[in-house]
Formats: sequence, C-alpha cells, structure tokens
Amino acid sequence: MSDSIERALQRALPDQTVETISPQTTRPGNETAFVTFADSDPVYVKTVTGSPRRLRREIAAVRYAGAHCPVGTPAVVAADSAGDPPYLVTEPLPGTLFNDRWTGDGDREQSLHRLGAVVADVNRATFDSPGVVTGGDADGLELHSGTWTETLCRTIEARADDWFPQRFADLPERLVETVRAVDPVLEGPPTLVHGDPSRINLHLDPTGLLDWERALVGDPAFGLVDAMFHHTGQPDVSEAEQQSFDDALLSGYRDQAGGLPPGFERYEPLYRAVSYLLVPQAFDDWSDDAEAPADELAADVRSEFDTRLAAARETATADPSGS
Repeated sequence: MSDSIERALQRALPDQTVETISPQTTRPGNETAFVTFADSDPVYVKTVTGSPRRLRREIAAVRYAGAHCPVGTPAVVAADSAGDPPYLVTEPLPGTLFNDRWTGDGDREQSLHRLGAVVADVNRATFDSPGVVTGGDADGLELHSGTWTETLCRTIEARADDWFPQRFADLPERLVETVRAVDPVLEGPPTLVHGDPSRINLHLDPTGLLDWERALVGDPAFGLVDAMFHHTGQPDVSEAEQQSFDDALLSGYRDQAGGLPPGFERYEPLYRAVSYLLVPQAFDDWSDDAEAPADELAADVRSEFDTRLAAARETATADPSGS
C-alpha cells in the first residue's frame, strides 16, 4: 500500500488518532483500507491511483441511493473526488456479508430471494433518460445522457479502459459491436442500476449494498441479469442447482416489484454477454488459482464469450412479438 490512505486520512479526518490501517482487496486503480481510531468508530477509506472518475461516480451514487432507494448504503463520513488524493470515507455497513451466508449453512434459495428484492428496491429510483453517472449528490445525479444503447456502449468502453488483459484486448469492441447490432430499446422508465451486486458487496439483516462505483442509469432488466451472473452464474453453482437458484432470485424481484422488468426475456441474452465481460477482465486474478493452464482457460473464456455473443445477436433479428 502506498501513502495514499494516510494522506487521505490527514485531509478527511485530521483530528483523529489512527490506531490501525488494514489494506483490503480491491480492483486495480483503487486502494481501500479498514481504519481504526483511538477514540472513535472505525471507517473504510477508499482512494484512487488514477482517474477519479469511478470514485466521483461512487460518491454520487451512494448518496443518491441512500436518499431515494429503500436499500442500506454506507454512510458517508467524508468525501472529495477532487482531493489530493481523491477519497471516500464511509462507515461500515451493518449486517451479515452475503458471501458468509452463502458459504455457511444458510438457506441459499432464501438468500437469493432476498437479493432479488434488493435489486428491485434499487430499481425504484427512476429517471427521464438513461446515462452514465458522472457526478451528483443525494438530490440528483449528473448523467452523460444518451440512448440506452449509447449508455451501455460507453459503460463497456469505460470498464475496458480501467484495465483489461492484453490477451483479450479485442473482446470489449466485439461486445460493443454486438450491443449496437441488437440496439436494445427501453420498454419502461430507466432506473438506477448498481452495476456490481456481487456476494461481497451485498449485506443481509439488514440488507445493504457496498461499492457503487459501477452504478449507471438504464434498463432494470440489465441490473437483474447482472445479479444473476454474480450469484447463480458462478462456478460453484452446478447445472442442477442453477434453475432453482435463478427461480428464487427472480421470484424475489417479482414479489418486490410486482413483476419482472419489461423486456427482460428479450434482452437477457445480450445482458448475459455484457455481464460476462468481467470474466476476461479479471482473468489474471482468478486464473492463477486454477489448476488448468492459462492458455487452456483463456480458450474456454473465448469460447463462452463467442457463444454469448451469438445468442445476443439472435435477438437483433428476433420478432419482438414472438410470432
């Protein structure tokens, strides 16, 4: 860890006496630490080593979601996306980490049902148009607005610009081309989408969501498919389990929202391809722990990516009426 966390603490909480700084695992471009103090409650501190774009988005989204969605969010203690370094200081989110419940003896279908309800609650925040979150606060989000297709393409390109393995450098552009070919159209109002509802970002009892730096405004169906990818589409879920797990998650959404998002079935194949981009993006992180050789794993990733792109492109020529 560099001195960015210490510098952020000096600027955000200059009167506090730091006892411990414990670095946390985070994505490239970020530094995060759990910090304890002599005379006050602990906090999490996040700084960035490159562009503050993602941090600016997270500060805006976490404040906005906390004010407009019935979902727990980390309380912001201090934040400055233009600071040197940029920083976000938050209180720990209460509750049990979803991943602890998942890997323990909890009822997985019940947990997934609650996840579906959380996704639906995030989608309660609606907007006039889709867009990439560029700033804002609890009162409103600043958006780089456009069509949903444009927003999704910008999101893919921005995520690829953050970091992407050279061996998969062609995949983001191929995905963008597929999105443009399908040209998804919103069939309802655009909503807030968390963008990374993984097992380590979700808390239960009470429910809450961490890490809003991938948030966007767009199709709620994309947010739901993305949640399926992060939870039921992982290697530790067997084919025999996946259908019942998917049903539990979708049932939770349906019970909370009164139905699935319009266009969910039509665009699910496209959104499955978009969500899968995280697999090649994080290849260097997970492939080192796998038993198979990296080249073999990379070939499997490409094959699955090709399969998902082909399935997505079929929706470009499908009759929306189903006839």
